[in-house]
Amino acid sequence: MKKNLVFLLLLAIAIPGIPQELEANAKHIKEKYPTEYTNTIRKYAVKEWGDDYQMVVYEINQQCNALVDLVNEFKSENTNIAYKAILEWSQDGYKTKNSQEFQKIKTFGVAQLLKLHCDWQMVKYEYDLQAKAKNAF
Repeated sequence: MKKNLVFLLLLAIAIPGIPQELEANAKHIKEKYPTEYTNTIRKYAVKEWGDDYQMVVYEINQQCNALVDLVNEFKSENTNIAYKAILEWSQDGYKTKNSQEFQKIKTFGVAQLLKLHCDWQMVKYEYDLQAKAKNAF
């Protein structure tokens, strides 16, 4: 009985830290852009975490949230900053393809950016740092 109680306590502590399901942004992207979602975000998360499915879900949520936040906070005067961040944080083997695809983008939106193979968390982080520094002087 004591062992079961300890096990349940440990389980209760561990589970809340890592999401068990997709969050709103990830669900929206998956439903609205299923092919791009599967070919980029989901593929990246599975490559990073394999069969650790909790971490795959966590990674997908983080990537989708970062992508949506980037689009929402983007300012056209920072297009070059976004472009450089995308190239810097392109997944292995996708830098040239991402560069070509970015040149075709007419609107900086989720649908267009989802075609790129990037670590969106790091793109967003780099974009924020550079935009803040640009506005500091």
